[in-house]
Amino acid sequence: MIAVDELTDYLDEYLEEKQEVKNLTKETIRKQTFNISKFIEYLEREGIDELNDKNVKKQLRHYRRYCLKQRGNKRTTVKTYMMNILEFINSEDVQEELQHETIKMKDIIEVKTEDSETAKKRIEKISLTWPQSNFFLDTIEQNGNRRDYAICRTFIDSGMRLKELVLLNKTDIQVPIDERGFYVMPNDHDEFIDVFLRAETTKGESKDRTTFITYDTLESINEMIDERIRKQRKNIHGVYRPIIQRKKAEAEKTREELFTNIKGTRIGKRAVQDIIKKYAIECDQRIHEGGLDCPINYSKSVSVHILRHTALSHYAEILTVAEVQSIAGHSNSQTTDKYIHIDREQMKHKLKLNSNRFF
Repeated sequence: MIAVDELTDYLDEYLEEKQEVKNLTKETIRKQTFNISKFIEYLEREGIDELNDKNVKKQLRHYRRYCLKQRGNKRTTVKTYMMNILEFINSEDVQEELQHETIKMKDIIEVKTEDSETAKKRIEKISLTWPQSNFFLDTIEQNGNRRDYAICRTFIDSGMRLKELVLLNKTDIQVPIDERGFYVMPNDHDEFIDVFLRAETTKGESKDRTTFITYDTLESINEMIDERIRKQRKNIHGVYRPIIQRKKAEAEKTREELFTNIKGTRIGKRAVQDIIKKYAIECDQRIHEGGLDCPINYSKSVSVHILRHTALSHYAEILTVAEVQSIAGHSNSQTTDKYIHIDREQMKHKLKLNSNRFF
């Protein structure tokens, strides 16, 4: 048994120990502290004096229902809350005091396991086709913002996560950088360029990995760099022309971060999300104004996660599951398998072309 007013002390010790063992970021610690603290506050408001082996599951179920019904949280959001709380409740010190067996999510709610075919269909729905992704990029290009275009091209090429993109350094792209701070373009226009994702930027911060971008994407990044060291200035004839800003050009020579905000510092995750949402809305406007026939609503469908899913689905059309798994950074090949979409007509076409091998 643990008195509810003592739970905060257990929480402090739990987070301190977790920080030492897993070396979590401050943001992760902040979110987990917030989620678990809200559960403790809920118990205090409800007049629950203690948690014990007989009431702990009941209170967890009640809190979940409270989040869904009264706070109006989404199911996915509540699932995150409960995962954080369960990890705390199942920690060694708390479990020893409550004298309960390990509590699993299925003890609180029946979790339906998604079969592989359903998962594949879900992924297909949240991935853009080649024409759809090209339309999205074309919309950004028409807007003329080279940074936004380079960011979205990098997502669709590489399949990296949001955190990985914002923490990219210029040196993570594995081509030489010249004395001005620009990338030296490869001779082969068809070459895929390695992008090194450092362990501290990846999910779980467990291992380094490598993904790829195309020659065209690297070229768009150079155009972005050129844009941020120049500004438009009106000459004596009233014509605006781009001129190099000396201080910015000098700073670019030693700049560490790849993508920056308007202040010239590393761009944030929220800013990238807002960029993608902005151009998704513009896509819908183009479709409406042009009277185009399009099966998707970009503003409702496109997000950072969708661009990652799109890239991995495109890779899955060409590479093996193991190769896509390496690019995606999945710890389990079953997760990667969801991106392998079987086109039965394409299969029959391949069989027809090779029918002589069966006789």
